[in-house]
Amino acid sequence: MNNAMKIIHSFTTIQERADIFKHHREEIFAGLNLAEVHCIDQIGSMEYANVTKVANEMSMTRGAISKISKKLLNKHLIESYQKPENNKEVYFCLTMSGKLIYDEHKVCHEQAKLRKLKLLSNYSEAEQIVILRFLDDINRRQEDRLHEEV
Repeated sequence: MNNAMKIIHSFTTIQERADIFKHHREEIFAGLNLAEVHCIDQIGSMEYANVTKVANEMSMTRGAISKISKKLLNKHLIESYQKPENNKEVYFCLTMSGKLIYDEHKVCHEQAKLRKLKLLSNYSEAEQIVILRFLDDINRRQEDRLHEEV
């Protein structure tokens, strides 16, 4: 991953924590928080999504993902199912409404990436390295604060 893409990733993380979907199709994301949208994104992105796989991908506890998935089930954004050969494991898939949110979330990220790439084109490679270091420092501090609160 080149420096511009690393900067975009870091900046997007900061932005999502600060201003969730405020300017983009708010009606689609109404009633959802960031964790729920990202859980939808993970379920839509993986084969045989279950609590453990989603928790690992999102760096969250299985308990937290269980709570989020119950909310998403109640909102009819995901469905649960079991494989005939395994009655024990519960898997998730997106409903049509969940797929709409999944697709819109991808559009949101793509548009944001293009805007940020345009902005970053004004900076040299050396400047982008400094920007990346700065954004990584911010993300690390936010992550540390999140872990302190738990």
